Amino acid sequence: MRRRVRALLLVAFALAACASLPPRNPPHIDVVGVALERVEGPQAFFGITLLLTNDGDSDIVIDALQGALAIEGENVAQAALTTAPVRVPPHGTARAEMRAQTGMDAILRAIAAAMRRGATLVAPGTRPTLRYSITGSATLGGGYRLPFSREGEIGEGSR
Repeated sequence: MRRRVRALLLVAFALAACASLPPRNPPHIDVVGVALERVEGPQAFFGITLLLTNDGDSDIVIDALQGALAIEGENVAQAALTTAPVRVPPHGTARAEMRAQTGMDAILRAIAAAMRRGATLVAPGTRPTLRYSITGSATLGGGYRLPFSREGEIGEGSR
């Protein structure tokens, strides 16, 4: 009886280890853009658009995307996938949207950091910019976590 339990535990651990192995062709995760979507009272809402590319011969399923959004070096919010799962076809692409929500206190800290670096000193007719960074991971079907990160400016890209 003990041998059977040990064998079952060994098989369970082996299967769990296989689930966390990287896929042969993991998807490429590109952050297309980060944009401030709206401000409602004391809350600010951001949208993050990602382009997922699959170079492999079979579908890839992404169960979750999560990440930390920083503006001007200030961690302001946690972002998460809006609709899951996302299926990326073989040799194809899919878009994914993440959303983040934060309080105006975090935004004001980020704006103060931008002012310290001189971002608000711009030529007439141009807009000041805010720098962002997002660092996160995608959880693929099977449990493997694939990291991603990007830095850029709010509003840049094809949003």
